[in-house]
Amino acid sequence: MKAADHTIRSRLLAWTKHGVAVSYALLVVLIIAAIVYNPHFASWANAKAQLQIAAFIGIIAIGQTMVILTGQIDLSVPWNLTFSSIVMATLYANGHGAVIAVGAALLIGAAVGLVNAIGVAVFRLHSLVWTLAMNALLEGAALVYTNAQPPKSTIPEAVRFLAVGNVHGVPVAPLVWGVLAVATLVVLQKSRFGRYLYAIGNNEPALFLSGVDTRRVYLGAFVVSGACAAVAGILLTGYASQTYLGMGNDYLLVPIAAVIIGGTNIMGGSGGYLGSIAGALIVVVLQSILSTAQIGQAGKNIIFGTIIIGLVLLYAREARPTE
Repeated sequence: MKAADHTIRSRLLAWTKHGVAVSYALLVVLIIAAIVYNPHFASWANAKAQLQIAAFIGIIAIGQTMVILTGQIDLSVPWNLTFSSIVMATLYANGHGAVIAVGAALLIGAAVGLVNAIGVAVFRLHSLVWTLAMNALLEGAALVYTNAQPPKSTIPEAVRFLAVGNVHGVPVAPLVWGVLAVATLVVLQKSRFGRYLYAIGNNEPALFLSGVDTRRVYLGAFVVSGACAAVAGILLTGYASQTYLGMGNDYLLVPIAAVIIGGTNIMGGSGGYLGSIAGALIVVVLQSILSTAQIGQAGKNIIFGTIIIGLVLLYAREARPTE
């Protein structure tokens, strides 16, 4: 197992350097293009706004990166985000404290991740089907919970501060993202759990035969993904000062795109969160450029899809580790 670990880590290092270099080079090109097209883009006010939006995507991308590294995907994020946020706002509006309300939202997010892990690791169903079904289930649960009425929007002040507050002129949401990002990088690069995520994506049977319970690895990845969806939902609620049905719909494919643009192989086993950070920023900058250029949604989809396909083809040329 040690020899295999050494080989895998060597190959992963080469892949990561390649993917990260491409993603950050693309980010620099897009920023320069945005500033040339609209000099206001370089203002601190605009930068803060872009970082706030990127923080929501980047936090979700933490969980998506871990799940995708195993060769799976989490499509339950939109309504996990929505339902956990609605429960938080409702509990707080009904007189429960902020700690209980936020804790309930995080618990729901993690519980959804647990159910997803059971479907993938125990029942051996592919996550594409299982998590999409879970997303539909959560949509129905949210409609039942709210009786299909606009949900309550009484938001804890602490949540507002985390979403739109500033510390010495620096927005808090990106700081929260930064703390979580550092923790994620440490876990993926330094911990045994991080190595197992890569190993599952490369060769799950070999990891299982080496004595590792792969079900626990899936459990960790999906629970983190579910919890990250809840955290993003909590921050989005503070940002918008309300909850509403379908608030997570825009966060189905965008975080996944950020992960892929950042160099993580959609088939698993290669990449990492350092590239996903660049991917989240690229997505936000690209959306800003297209909006400024007054390109319609159809045009945005074409351009956005072309970039994703191009990068997927580029990364697909790298040989994945087989040991």
